Amino acid sequence: DSEDSTEPPHKRLCLSEDDQSLDDSTPCISVVAVPISENDQSFEVTMTATTEVAEDEINEGTVTQIQILQNEQLDEISPMGNEEVSAVSQAWFTTKEDKDSLTNKGHKWKQGMWSKEEIDILMSNIERYLKARGIKDATEIIFEMSKDERKDFYRTIAWGLNRPLFAVYRRVLRMYDDRNHVGKYTPEEIEKLKELRIKHGNDWATIGAALGRSASSVKDRCRLMKDTCNTGKWTEKEEKRLAEVVHELTSTEPGDIVTQGVSWAAVAERVGTRSEKQCRSKWLNYLNWKQSGGTEWTKEDEINLILRIAELEVSDENDINWDLLAEGWSSVRSPQWLRSKWWTIKRQIANHKDVSFPGNVLLAHVSS
Repeated sequence: DSEDSTEPPHKRLCLSEDDQSLDDSTPCISVVAVPISENDQSFEVTMTATTEVAEDEINEGTVTQIQILQNEQLDEISPMGNEEVSAVSQAWFTTKEDKDSLTNKGHKWKQGMWSKEEIDILMSNIERYLKARGIKDATEIIFEMSKDERKDFYRTIAWGLNRPLFAVYRRVLRMYDDRNHVGKYTPEEIEKLKELRIKHGNDWATIGAALGRSASSVKDRCRLMKDTCNTGKWTEKEEKRLAEVVHELTSTEPGDIVTQGVSWAAVAERVGTRSEKQCRSKWLNYLNWKQSGGTEWTKEDEINLILRIAELEVSDENDINWDLLAEGWSSVRSPQWLRSKWWTIKRQIANHKDVSFPGNVLLAHVSS
């Protein structure tokens, strides 16, 4: 081949040194498979790839360990059967550039609240992972093992889930870290948190340890915290300022419905007296609806919501397009508010946590 050739070298699988069909210059991949344990049907495979051989010098590629399984075990590993593993669930993407890249390639993924089915799949994957490795408690992997020791953990338990790996990681932390369930922050904790933030900056693990809270918990709380924030009822002046800022930043006019594309951090910065959470809640749950001439929500609206969701014929609650559902509905304050209304309706169903979508739609209709 010429030096300008862009074709990759042909690789042959070398299963034995006795293969006489290969000459010394043939790039190859050698494979060694060893059972993980005496009675285990899983194997650790060491693959060594050589892509170039020149006289007595060999440039070796990387050595990678992977796991292979017998064909009859494949359905047991993935809750989605033989469906191809989602590229999204195998990617650690957190930046806007990463997300845009996957979106441009046609990938879509679920966001927002996790459904019961997703949590069931995640728990089943975790239990299967633990069983295969003889580990009794998932917290041993999550909080005690090094990144190298648990390097395949999150990708394995993400099988069957159309969520980014980082979303799976955050969900697992919230599920297994008891410090995420300590409760509401006290005024004393807030003051201590402010002091620790000044001292440790963004070292959330250290701050969390000092407060007996998880790193994700203190990070989220700091994001919402602002020294100059007012509490309680909004003044007319604050509401007016909030409306002005939202319309300025979104290039819209008073009376326009604005529920998407708002940077609440930027809004809060300009309002000056309220946090981004307060601004978002006030706008989406009341002020935008009030300014656009909205009507009051009635029992008839509630029944209409249940019927509209039933007519969508979606199998997953996360597939509901709340923007489309809320469009032209004068008593709906925002798509986010409408989704919250649906959650309220669901909670009125007996044993609602054990009822999956779309079964809860039928039960909600019957109870209404």
